[in-house]
Amino acid sequence: MLDVHPAHHAANTWGDFFIHIATIVLGLLIAIGLEQTVEYFHHRHQLHQLEADLHAEGIRNLHIALDNIHGSELRQQSDADQYVEFLQAAREHRAPSAYPAQFIMYTKPAYAVWTVAQQSGALDLLPRENALSYARLYGVVQYAVDQVKAINTSLDRRTAAMLPAMSDPPTLPKLIQTGQPPAFDLSILSPEDLRDARDAVGEDMVTSRQSIKWNVYLYGIEWAVLHGSRSDEENVRTFNDAMHVYQQGGTAALLAKYPLPE
Repeated sequence: MLDVHPAHHAANTWGDFFIHIATIVLGLLIAIGLEQTVEYFHHRHQLHQLEADLHAEGIRNLHIALDNIHGSELRQQSDADQYVEFLQAAREHRAPSAYPAQFIMYTKPAYAVWTVAQQSGALDLLPRENALSYARLYGVVQYAVDQVKAINTSLDRRTAAMLPAMSDPPTLPKLIQTGQPPAFDLSILSPEDLRDARDAVGEDMVTSRQSIKWNVYLYGIEWAVLHGSRSDEENVRTFNDAMHVYQQGGTAALLAKYPLPE
């Protein structure tokens, strides 16, 4: 708040009057200038803190994306092996063998900094092109986050479809309590149950592939933003290129072209 104090004595002449007015105006201008300077440096500090927090969240998401890609690859391969066994067994008119499923711990990408900045209005501090770039980035983050529900749903269906093949059903409560996977004997499944189990494994395989896709996209666009890209076109080009590189050579090729920041 600005305080304006009256003169200590009355103005006796027009000159004194204008001097008093000029003094008041000058004082107001100085006070306003100081207030705006303090506000400017405060906003500047807030902007630097926001950028640092977004950068740290971005680094974390690169590691999360790589972990999710690795886990989804293991799960996709396990599902593929089981699906192939279902098909070969049907063609050879025999009971299929049950392969142990790979269960992954899928980590949600981080988005707390972005969410808090949206809710607090701190995003207004960002230059327009930066805000647009981060908006595209966190749109991809949201798609990767949405994979959690899809993964859990497909895993539940796979588990439920395989349960009728448990070789020792009475042990199920204990296995659930300890988190151990049950043993399956697929030879006891009816043809209908076999089809349900095969379809559930196939769905889980597709879900794992979708998880890989969105985490590769996330890695690519996060890498671009962390390395200074503020062009929407450049961000899209980078995450599409990241997918192409991954498809050609896997995670090793991805890291060779887009290495983790030190």
